[in-house]
Amino acid sequence: GETAAPKRARSKEPEPSKARNTAVTISPSLLASDWCQMKEEIQNCIDANVSRLHVDIFDGVFLNSPKALTFGPQMVHAIRRHFPRSSAVALEVHMCVLTPERYVDVMKDAGADTFIFQYEALDDDAQRLDLVKTIKATGMKCGISLNPSTPVEDTFTLLEAGGIDVVDLLAVEPGFGGQKFQESVLRKVKALRNWRDERVLFFGDGGAAGLEIMVDGGINAGTAESVVTAGADVLVAGSSLFGHPRGLHNGVKDILGVIN
Repeated sequence: GETAAPKRARSKEPEPSKARNTAVTISPSLLASDWCQMKEEIQNCIDANVSRLHVDIFDGVFLNSPKALTFGPQMVHAIRRHFPRSSAVALEVHMCVLTPERYVDVMKDAGADTFIFQYEALDDDAQRLDLVKTIKATGMKCGISLNPSTPVEDTFTLLEAGGIDVVDLLAVEPGFGGQKFQESVLRKVKALRNWRDERVLFFGDGGAAGLEIMVDGGINAGTAESVVTAGADVLVAGSSLFGHPRGLHNGVKDILGVIN
């Protein structure tokens, strides 16, 4: 079994990172798009100068709801067929599935660039590290996603092993769009940003320097600034973009307006 990591003392509220990130990117969540107009919705994203798309893959089992059943590799393949890599849009698949290891090769073949699996889907860090290595061996980037109730400090031992390119901190319960932003995620962002800064400063950890901090859910013009100030690099937004009354382009513009 897993060797328990030494208990870390509960620190006071982490201070925000002093080096606020200037190159924040937005990743529209296709879960919130009009699925009958997928091609047009993605073209709107590209026209708004978006360089990455977030594709939520739910199997209806990990989230234990018959309604939490979304896209599969066929959809990823269809997107990539219409929007080849020459279109300069990266596809990140967020695998909210019970057995993420089953889907690595099929998502790679479908055209995914980043494979993000749920930290909670596997029992221990040995299993997680095996999966990280499997994903990286395909040439895809690798990410982990944390439910709101999972302490970010639980991931530090795994992160120190290397190979993880992005940590997706969920600010809503996974499964359904349009939920209220949970401000508790801000503490997790600060803690992860401080961990990253310390790894680079004290250990010369180049891998940590490239780690992206992603916040996923409840992102809009009212929440984006606090998330970026806390230290996030990537904002996954759905309803505030695809449901914007003046169109997706203005949704992107509104979020960028408050963080730049």
